[in-house]
Amino acid sequence: MRRRIAVCTLLAAAIGAPAAALAQTDAGFNQRCYGTGIGSPDMTIDACTGVIAGGLVDRKDLSAAFKARGNAYNDKGEYDSAIDDYGHAVAVNPADGGVFNDRGAAYSAKGQYALSILDYDRALALEPENAMALSNRCFAKAVMGQLAEALVDCNESLRLRPGNSNTLASRGFANLKLGRSEAAIADYDAEIQLNPGNSYALYGRGIGKRLKGDLSGGNADMAAAKTINASIAEAMAKLGVRL
Repeated sequence: MRRRIAVCTLLAAAIGAPAAALAQTDAGFNQRCYGTGIGSPDMTIDACTGVIAGGLVDRKDLSAAFKARGNAYNDKGEYDSAIDDYGHAVAVNPADGGVFNDRGAAYSAKGQYALSILDYDRALALEPENAMALSNRCFAKAVMGQLAEALVDCNESLRLRPGNSNTLASRGFANLKLGRSEAAIADYDAEIQLNPGNSYALYGRGIGKRLKGDLSGGNADMAAAKTINASIAEAMAKLGVRL
């Protein structure tokens, strides 16, 4: 994604800077803002701020810069700033379903699940086969107690993206809240095989085992989860899962 070099040339002439040098700086901002996995979140934020403030990109690239900066804020846990940038991104380019998904994830991280579901709905209206949005909506609906709908979303997400770790954990969570212990354990088994350090999956599997009568196995899983995340019991209780 490149800014318009012609505009850079005019600006360089106006301020007396060499056009080649300005274009080189411009390319550096683009690489650090739009590039995947380049630098730290703070570097991305600084670069994208430069792109946005420059006013030299078209609407599609401007939206992408807001989205990239929002993702960097999200990585830092600064969810309000992320949500603000995602709002600017969709205002500029309301046809990008991925931005709605990202803003939904930020709302979810804040515990605002009703708002997150609205954004996942918008994402899926634009991109019906967005497996990530389906997975995210599955989890949010499970937290909200919309369990049958959550399973539909997780199953469709896994059809589109088989064996995805996050979706297996979300479906396990929905099955656990439904009291379907065997199905929950099966999902958590698959998730833990892919991601052994997932404290939520270990704790959830532990509860599932206890509900089936396997107290020693359940206690072992729950203890292992607590060694990874000492506050896992409280975190799961906030999501509506407790013994």
